Amino acid sequence: MIKDLVTENRYPIVFIGSGISKRYLEEFPTWESLLKEYWEKIGEKQNFFAHLRSIRQSISSSNDTDENKTFNANTLVASEIQRKFDDLFYNEKIIVEGLTIDEAYKKSISPFKFEIANRFRNYTILEDKLDEIEDFKLFLSKAKVIVTTNYDTFIEDLLNEVGAKPTIYVGQNGFFDPTHDWSELYKIHGDIGLPDSIVITEEDYQKYDKNSILLSAKLLVNMIDSPIVFIGYSLTDRNVRKLLNDFSSQLPREDIRKTTNRIAIIQYKDGDMTVNEEMYRDQSLDLNYLLVSTDNYSFFYNQISKINEGLSPHDILRYQRAIKNIVINAGSHGALDTVLVSPKEMEELEKQIERGKNIVVALGDKKYLYVIPDLVSYMKDYLFEERDIMPNVAMEFIGNENVPTRTPFARYILENDIHKMGLSEDKIKKIEDKINTHGELETIKESVPQNYKKKYTAITDIFHTTYSMIRKVDLTTYNIDNIPFEDVEDYVLGEGFQLFREAHIEKKTALKSSLRRLFFAYDLLKHGDIKNPKST
Repeated sequence: MIKDLVTENRYPIVFIGSGISKRYLEEFPTWESLLKEYWEKIGEKQNFFAHLRSIRQSISSSNDTDENKTFNANTLVASEIQRKFDDLFYNEKIIVEGLTIDEAYKKSISPFKFEIANRFRNYTILEDKLDEIEDFKLFLSKAKVIVTTNYDTFIEDLLNEVGAKPTIYVGQNGFFDPTHDWSELYKIHGDIGLPDSIVITEEDYQKYDKNSILLSAKLLVNMIDSPIVFIGYSLTDRNVRKLLNDFSSQLPREDIRKTTNRIAIIQYKDGDMTVNEEMYRDQSLDLNYLLVSTDNYSFFYNQISKINEGLSPHDILRYQRAIKNIVINAGSHGALDTVLVSPKEMEELEKQIERGKNIVVALGDKKYLYVIPDLVSYMKDYLFEERDIMPNVAMEFIGNENVPTRTPFARYILENDIHKMGLSEDKIKKIEDKINTHGELETIKESVPQNYKKKYTAITDIFHTTYSMIRKVDLTTYNIDNIPFEDVEDYVLGEGFQLFREAHIEKKTALKSSLRRLFFAYDLLKHGDIKNPKST
């Protein structure tokens, strides 16, 4: 029962499906409605559902469940749409914003998947769900690990809002890496920042299925201490049943009974504000779990939010990562005035503590403090060149961001080799994708909205207009290389940064986004392009 999960007082592993995005976001599509949308985009004359039915009938066998028939038909149609969409793109019959034919060919990018990434890049939260989302944020912050099949950034955006920034792994990345197992977000079906990671076609799912046992094995280790919660899925969802089946196959038979209070599935029941709990046994999976049926998600969120192991999962990650890095690096590059550590590995320290050995781990100093910065702290340190944040920590921060996010980092690229900074392959790949996406000043200028592209040569002329502040900032970005550099720098380090700090506090997302674009453009103007840099 829910109270048992709370009494156990262990942070859960949370699986989040598309039902959550559909619950909180405007016009969020089902899988079939998404495929129908792109079926119509490729100009097919046949009715989508008539075609889907014919595919379903052609592959069905008497042994298949209805859910498997639907799943297989959807993946086959997705593969068909991808082939036709990509062909239309290369034949210049379809335009995909942000992608050229040259880039798609040279980087082996599927235009169809790039377009899907564009489709989910922006979202609007349903106004009548704002109060419940506040409860949802707190629930998310109590998750030890989050696993999602969603492509969008809704979950990580909410976590960032409450200062619980997770380490993000996309696709199969992270299963072989040495990870912390705290405050981690696994986007197992891909992410909009890496379009080719998106899992949607028959071929994608075949590849995913081959590796899904890795996820189950990783979770089995965590399950020793942590319960698992599924939310945003239906009981018949193929993703849930595949994960539960993999998980069940790894459990010793005598441990099946122990899963009853370890696995909970939250099932949406339209309009029912009562919370119905029942212990359920799935014979086909040979697994027991708690089934919670309700439309009162806030009740469930608030109950799970009572779990408190002393530190939040995010805080545990921060301390764990900080301490281990300090011990390993031992204050490399003069990062700390004095570092005194035991010569033993961190794992040995716990044993020494148990034996009564006095051990002190001190974090900090007036300069080069090893911290995981927040956005404003990072911007202040970077723009004003305070250099109080170590480069490897700064690049860890950049590597945690989504690819579309613009946070300046050109100086670190020029001064360091990112392959020698102790970053995971996943973070290096993200940083390289950021460089390819945002690494040229002209690209940043062109990203300014079309109706804001008006020529100016003086920043004072821009700010004397009656335009909105967002438009003034975007006009400055568009004209950044027409305006004297000193004037741009004075604005960025003066009014611009103060405005950014206020926008961050007051959650003025659009203004903050425009200022980030300006800061990124200023950084490239100052240090030069980092994509295909000109040799000096």
